[in-house]
Amino acid sequence: MGPLKHIIWLLGLTVFAIWQMPSIPNWPLALQKLLFWLPYLIAGLGIFVSAFLNRLQPILILASLVLFNAGMQYFVPQADVTLSAITLYPVLALLLPLNLLFWLLFPERGVQDKLYVSVQFILLAAQGYFVYWVMANLPLEYWRWVASPSGYEAVRLPFVAMLTMVGVWFLMMFRNALLSHAKVLDQTVVFVLIVMAFGLNAFYEYGALAWTSAFAAMMILLSLIFDAHHIAYTDQLTGLKGRRALLESFLGLGRKYSIAMMDIDHFKSFNDTYGHDVGDLVLRTVAQELEMIATGQVYRYGGEEFTVVFKGKLPDQVLPALETVRKAIETRVLKVPLNGQDEETHVTVSFGLATRDAQHKKPHEVMKYADEALYQAKEAGRNRIVVAGQPVATAKSTPKTRTKTKPKTAPKPKTARPSQKRSTPAKR
Repeated sequence: MGPLKHIIWLLGLTVFAIWQMPSIPNWPLALQKLLFWLPYLIAGLGIFVSAFLNRLQPILILASLVLFNAGMQYFVPQADVTLSAITLYPVLALLLPLNLLFWLLFPERGVQDKLYVSVQFILLAAQGYFVYWVMANLPLEYWRWVASPSGYEAVRLPFVAMLTMVGVWFLMMFRNALLSHAKVLDQTVVFVLIVMAFGLNAFYEYGALAWTSAFAAMMILLSLIFDAHHIAYTDQLTGLKGRRALLESFLGLGRKYSIAMMDIDHFKSFNDTYGHDVGDLVLRTVAQELEMIATGQVYRYGGEEFTVVFKGKLPDQVLPALETVRKAIETRVLKVPLNGQDEETHVTVSFGLATRDAQHKKPHEVMKYADEALYQAKEAGRNRIVVAGQPVATAKSTPKTRTKTKPKTAPKPKTARPSQKRSTPAKR
């Protein structure tokens, strides 16, 4: 759902920008004058935010948009069909999509690495010299090829530029499909290329390029904000929402809800036995199973603890879902390295579940109540669900079982146990 919601707003801005281009000449004169400054104002704000967030890629993309817009606006008069107009237009139209792809492919190292930043801006400045050299030295027969029309009446872009844009667009889409965690910026540049293609195609129409450039810069700026929000509110290891997002979710819970606190049994001793890399694998595996809960929102509270918030639900309504997840985690086989060999093991989890009542009216009170129930589940033997306020003897629980899908000849999987080096077992 995450990538889809960003595609929706990007598609909306793209459609609006293209739809409003023909109406620019009918705007009030003051707005028309402001329009030509708008790309620089928005790009300047985006560059400031990028530097503040230590992001170099958006700075380079925005700088490319600004320089491109300036070159087209100030060095190619819209009504003048001079050699400059004939040559600069196809060259810049060819370079823009290549720049967007080029800066995305460079790894993001922030703005603190002065040598890396200097190299990037040298490459950006070198393009200005390249454009000048091409305009001054490229033989006429090559210009005819570069500036040759596409052959379609509705497409004014030179054929080479149009082909490059289409090719770069497909490369961007393919790259995003391969990324396991694509940033919002990666998705945004795909739509920036679409908007700028329409602006370039309508270059000789009054204000069209400035309008699309302003929207392209605004998309980059918004992608920075959404990426920063994602980093602040998402747990990087599991991909789940983090504690900050959990606390903010309490603002709209209403008067009927349940909260479950979950903890991985013997997780500390599991780390001591197999190492922290395997511990991270366990956390990701448990998070994947928890995401199967369709009726609640899952958060990583911290460490090996997770929280599930069920808005508008009572304990009896959510217990089946929690029990299903508990069993799925218990029976899932994990292959982990130990002493140079792969070993099969299981992990189990415990739940504490509480709901809003007369004594616990605020979300943080209900969460604390659920945490007390979780502690009772630990004391009662772990691998079970305890509902706050109910006798522990009635807690939902099933005995440990082997994975049913394993063949009978397979060795018996081992269950993670407390490290023998400890004199007393860990609390959780």
